[in-house]
Amino acid sequence: MDRLYVKSLVLSGDPTPFANNPTGFVPQFHGHPVTVAEIGFTPGKNATTVRAFDSVEGRKGYSGLYQLGASYNPGPFELANGTASQSGNHLVYVMASQALWRVDPKEAKGLDATFAYDWSPPDVNRNNTQFTAGLRFNEPLPVHFHNTMSLGYVQNRVSQQFAPPGAPPFNPEHALEFNALLDVLPMLLLQPVIQFFANDGGGTQHAIVVGFRTKVEF
Repeated sequence: MDRLYVKSLVLSGDPTPFANNPTGFVPQFHGHPVTVAEIGFTPGKNATTVRAFDSVEGRKGYSGLYQLGASYNPGPFELANGTASQSGNHLVYVMASQALWRVDPKEAKGLDATFAYDWSPPDVNRNNTQFTAGLRFNEPLPVHFHNTMSLGYVQNRVSQQFAPPGAPPFNPEHALEFNALLDVLPMLLLQPVIQFFANDGGGTQHAIVVGFRTKVEF
């Protein structure tokens, strides 16, 4: 059955969170209240059961999830020209995840696709648009534990309004990533990853990053 949901929350827009709460363990509220609202739709599965956790059970019977949301911060923000400020800043985003293919419609093994795009005003936000897309292959390895392999792409655009006078325009930043997620133990996940970055900081520099991430879930 298709399901629709609506979520909203209020966050603390603290401009100096590390100064006000160095450990992060004590709930505090500083700055202006940031409101976030989201509406989502999922075909074929109760939207309240859809979570971000990557597991075999979470992929069984999964079809897709589509989300549209926005956030607003009423605080003061300096404009790109550095000579004035304005009250309020916002962000709008759209996200989609879709199961493309399953070996067995009732099981998890198969291919998923993801897409996301967000936008915020270019006169207030230096990095004001971002596009992401990816493919995830669930259970590609013939082993007894949960595993995935994923390929992702990110494009980040830097607002030209923040370019210094007389400087060349910013180039879009590009990132390409391949990673594998291995759920080797009930509570332990291993994730080797390789990333390639082009036009770092809007310039012309390139970089390659190889990393290894571990995660413990209870």
